Amino acid sequence: MSSIDKFNFFWQNIRRVLTQERFALAPIWVQLIAIFIVSATLIIGLSPFLGSLANSYKIFADPAYYADAKGPIELTVGLIQVMVGMILFSFIISVLSAALVNLIENIKSGSLPYRKRGHILFVNYNIKLPLILDQFNIRAKDKGIIEDVVLLFAEAKTVGFFRSKYNKDRWENLEIFIRQGEVMSFHSFERLSIFHAKALVILLPDNKENEFIADNFNLKILTTLTNNQAFFNHLNEKQASRKPIKCSIELSNHSDARKIALELTSNKSGSLFTVITPGDVIGSILARSKVDIVYYKVFFEVLAFDGSTIHFVDPKQFGSKQNFVGMSFEQLLFSFSGGTLMGFSRSNNEGYFQINLCPFKVEFSSNDWFLFLTPNVREIKYVPQDYNPQEISTNSSIISPNEEASKKICVIGSAWTLENIDDFIDLNSLISLHESQKVFSNPAEYFSNSFLQYLHEGNFDNIIINLEDELGFRLTMLLISANKDNPIFLSKIMTILGDPVTERLLSNNVLKSNTVLSHKLSARYIAQLSFQKNLDRLFQELAFTEGSEFNLLEVDKHIPSGLLTDVKSVRKLLAAHEMVYLGTVDEEKNVNLEATDFKGTKQILVLSFGKYKSKVSI
Repeated sequence: MSSIDKFNFFWQNIRRVLTQERFALAPIWVQLIAIFIVSATLIIGLSPFLGSLANSYKIFADPAYYADAKGPIELTVGLIQVMVGMILFSFIISVLSAALVNLIENIKSGSLPYRKRGHILFVNYNIKLPLILDQFNIRAKDKGIIEDVVLLFAEAKTVGFFRSKYNKDRWENLEIFIRQGEVMSFHSFERLSIFHAKALVILLPDNKENEFIADNFNLKILTTLTNNQAFFNHLNEKQASRKPIKCSIELSNHSDARKIALELTSNKSGSLFTVITPGDVIGSILARSKVDIVYYKVFFEVLAFDGSTIHFVDPKQFGSKQNFVGMSFEQLLFSFSGGTLMGFSRSNNEGYFQINLCPFKVEFSSNDWFLFLTPNVREIKYVPQDYNPQEISTNSSIISPNEEASKKICVIGSAWTLENIDDFIDLNSLISLHESQKVFSNPAEYFSNSFLQYLHEGNFDNIIINLEDELGFRLTMLLISANKDNPIFLSKIMTILGDPVTERLLSNNVLKSNTVLSHKLSARYIAQLSFQKNLDRLFQELAFTEGSEFNLLEVDKHIPSGLLTDVKSVRKLLAAHEMVYLGTVDEEKNVNLEATDFKGTKQILVLSFGKYKSKVSI
C-alpha cells in the first residue's frame, strides 16, 4: 500500500468517526480524541490571525482574554474562537457526564467486568445465598480480612432484587460485586476472571417453574463451563497440584441430574465439582435429627465458622513431620491441646483424597495430615505425653452405641420427605412411625382438641411438625402457648422449616422451641465447601451409617454417671472402646463441644463406629 493510499485510508477512518452516528457510538476515549483534534486544529489554524499561538490558546480556553484583542481581524476571529471553544468545552463536559451516567448505569445493572483475583464466584440466587454470605462474613471477620465475592445473575430483575435487599452493614467484611450476564456463554465467566477465582458455587435457582427445569438450567451452565477445554484443564491442573478450585453445584433430588453432573466433572482423582442435593449429606443429617435434635445441633455448630469446626492441619505446623511418623492414633489423641484429633487424611500420587476417622491402632504415616475439631485452629498445641497402652483398658459397664435408636416418633404432615430415617431407628420404631404419621387434608384438623389430646396421650419420644411453614408456625405456637408449664412435653417438639424469618421467630421465643431449618444447614455446608473442598467426603462419612459418625452415649444407660469424673479419664475410658470424646449434652439438649465439666450431663457425644463398622473407601 502506497503512502497516498495509507493517508486516504486514515482519512476515511477519521471521517467515519466524525459522523454523528459513529461519534455517538464510539468509546469515550475516541470521542475525547476527536474533540481534542478539532480543538488543536482550530487553535493552530487561527493563531496567525490572533497574533500568536499563545494568544489563540488563551482566547480558546478562557473567553476573558478576548478583551485583549485589537483590530477588526482579531476581534472577528477571536469571537469565532470564543464561540467554538465554548461549544467544544461543552462537548467535553457532555461526553464526560454521559460516560459517568453510563458507568453508574453499568454498575447498577451489573454489566461491568471483574478484573481482580482470589474471589469467590456465585451463580444464580436462592434463599440460601444471604445465609451463605453470613458465614463468609463471620470467617472474614475472624481472619481480619475483606473477602471479595462476585454474584452472577442471569436476569436483570434478580440484580435489582438483590440490590434492594443488600445491607452492607450485614456483610461488612465482604466486598460484594453484583453482575448480570448470559450464564450460558463462557465469555460471561471470562469477564469475571473465572480462571483466577478460588471458588465457584452454582446455586439452584428458585425462580424456575419446577425442579426439573431448574436442574436443567444448572446442568446447562455446567456444560458451558466443562465444554471450555482451557477451563477444564485449569481445574485438572489445580486438583493435581493439590490446590483445587473449590467448585460445587446445587441440584434437586433427581438422581439422574446428579449422575450427569458427576460424569461431566469426573477425572482420575475424583470429581472436579461437589454435587450438592437435598437428599445427600444434608438429607441424612435431617433424617437423623428427627430421631434426636442433638444431631442437628451438632452439625449446625460444626458447619458454622463461629463455633468448633473441622480442619485439615499440616503436621509441619507443629514441627518436623517425621516427629509423628510411626506414632499411633491413640498416642497422638492425648498429645494435643486446643482441639480434638478426629483422624488422619492423605492424598495419593494421583491426587485421590482419603480420610481415616477413628483410626485406632493405626500409625501416622509420612503422607498424612491431621483432622481436628477445634474452635480455633491457631490455638492447637502439641504437648508430647508419656503413652502407656496399659493405662487404656476397657470397662464392661460402658456400652458402645449404634445408629439404630428405639424411639416412638410422631410425624405431623408430609411437607418434607423423611429421607433415610430408617437407617437410624430400629424396625419396631419404623413401624410405629408410619402408623403414627398424621396427614390431614383439612388443615383445621391439626388444631382440633382431639388431635392435641392425641399428641399428649401418645407418649411419644419426639413430635415432628412437618408442615408448610405457615401452618407449622401456627401449630408450634399453639403447642408452646398451651404447654408453658410442661417443659418435658415441649422438649419433644421439633419443627422443620424452610423460611429463615419464621425459624428466627420460633428459635428466639422465650421458650426457644426446637427448630430445624434445612436451608440454613445447607447454607453452612456450602460455605464450608467453598473454602475446604475435601470436607464433602468427610461429611459424607459422618452423615451416613457406614464408617464413623457422631454417636450419643446415654448417661446411666451406655455409661455410668460415676465414671464421669474428669475429662482426661473420660477420654481414656472412651478411647479404650475406640470412641473419641467430643462433648456433652444437657437436659435441654444443648450441645457443649469439648466440655470439661460433666455437671448436668445427660448424653456424651462421641465419634465412633456404630453398627455398620465396615469403612467405605473415601
